[in-house]
Amino acid sequence: MDHPAPADPANLVLAREPFASEGPRWVVARAVRELVVRYGFLHEGERGLTAAMFDPPAGAFLVARRGDATGPPLGGVGVRALHPDRDPAVGEVRRLWVDPDQRGQGIARRLMGALEVAALDLGLSSLRLVTGERQPEAVALYRATGWELADLDPAQYGYRFTKELGGPQ
Repeated sequence: MDHPAPADPANLVLAREPFASEGPRWVVARAVRELVVRYGFLHEGERGLTAAMFDPPAGAFLVARRGDATGPPLGGVGVRALHPDRDPAVGEVRRLWVDPDQRGQGIARRLMGALEVAALDLGLSSLRLVTGERQPEAVALYRATGWELADLDPAQYGYRFTKELGGPQ
């Protein structure tokens, strides 16, 4: 598949947005739609994401847009404290998604880099995520950006990855 030329980094805007706002809701709806197409259903563990999970102080949701902060969303990703009361330094990454027409331009890589900064700002030093076996491009991205494969989780139809961040422990 041919991809457009790589995006000019100066033309790509990454910003934290309230989870209940238009950008994150648009990204999450499209991510869910793609998961259903790839797997035929949405696993129970993938339902029920709320603003309380992804808004400060518990989390953050980043949206990528071209041009400026009002441009159309190109993709997004969220991070949240997984168990804020038990282990406040461990975070979970959810809903990394980039518009299929915009893939191959480094947007997901930029989103994940910005997500790590947001995670550190939230006091998170260790991140976790699960991605599915039918998402080989996601597996390749995580492996290429320093994520460690923890195990295969057949119940979640995918792989568990972890990453320790370089900030204060």
